Amino acid sequence: MKWSVGLWAGRRLCREAIHRAFGRGGQAGGLALVPMLLSAFMAVIALVSFPSVAGQATASFRISVTVVASCSVQTQPLTLAPYTTGGAATGTASPGSIDVTCARGTPAAVYLEGDRTMRSQSGVRMAYELRANGNLWPAGEAIHVKGLGPTAIHLAVSGSVPAGQKVPLGDYEDTAVVRVVY
Repeated sequence: MKWSVGLWAGRRLCREAIHRAFGRGGQAGGLALVPMLLSAFMAVIALVSFPSVAGQATASFRISVTVVASCSVQTQPLTLAPYTTGGAATGTASPGSIDVTCARGTPAAVYLEGDRTMRSQSGVRMAYELRANGNLWPAGEAIHVKGLGPTAIHLAVSGSVPAGQKVPLGDYEDTAVVRVVY
């Protein structure tokens, strides 16, 4: 019995809702339904995704760069200790340096050009020897290095005047060109 009373009440509620919306007799007499249907339609439209009116096209865009070998060099001068004419060999009073900076992995050869002789103002020649990081560096020979990027490769340069050179008093000097081949 409870069951049939519940169905009867539900049927009655549905009928009343239809009468309010459409009016009595099933005719569309209730204008209240139009705004409700319009709102429901607009909500559905808002939720549906439509393609954009403007089209689109795609393409690949390639970006590239070539890293080239490069090197730079900076130097600090070398001063040898005073020498007594015809005397014993002398060493370094103030060491010099050569700092080579090359792009990472760039192989390079460092040359210190010249004939390893200093000259006085009057043109008298006096021999000298150079060492890079303690190793003899003969004229015409290269020191081979490999670039470390922004970190410079430091070559500490020292030198000496061989013993027994009988030269006049005065100042002697040489200017050697550092050449880096990469």
